[in-house]
Amino acid sequence: MKRVGSGQWAVGQWASGSVGRRALALAPGTWPLEPRRWVGGWPSAVGLLCVALTLLLALAACGGGADTTQPPEILYGQDVCDECDMIISEEKYAAAYWTAEGEARRFDDVGEMLVFMARNPEATASVWVHDVHSAAWLPAEEAWFVMNSGLRTPMGTGIAVLADEQSARALAFDQPAAVVLTFSEIVARAAAGELENVAGMGDHEMGD
Repeated sequence: MKRVGSGQWAVGQWASGSVGRRALALAPGTWPLEPRRWVGGWPSAVGLLCVALTLLLALAACGGGADTTQPPEILYGQDVCDECDMIISEEKYAAAYWTAEGEARRFDDVGEMLVFMARNPEATASVWVHDVHSAAWLPAEEAWFVMNSGLRTPMGTGIAVLADEQSARALAFDQPAAVVLTFSEIVARAAAGELENVAGMGDHEMGD
């Protein structure tokens, strides 16, 4: 583009400079200012990388850093149950879940978690339970649940969790009222109100 006056460019011409050639789509007339240029040239790759890393760190801090693919931490003897406000003390019966927003819900009895979820429906990121034999965490969708298991669970719901169907059926074998269910099946029973008055306390307690 050719200069036609102080600080002016003729329309329809091409401007050249350190920013390269630019097409100026303007209405008839003149452009009063020269195109702006980067001071000191284009930003360096290192500078851009630093900006990107800063933004990523800021986003991670805003998200709270909760890893919902792992079970929430429970401090036994300190944390309280979200349903009954009692201290969670027995690992093998404890349960927990992450909400979609990354908030943890903790429970001293898996039966209480199921009742809480039925009463307070909210989107979940993951749900976790303990195998009653090993006390290992299990994704609830992969676990098997035994209602009326004959075990003395913390709040008397009598619901026990096992890692596989064979173990669940072995536990239920000598309990006439026992029912073996998947997670989706027991959630449906909780939604129907069938767990509201469960009192499955049996005559024995499983040893450690």
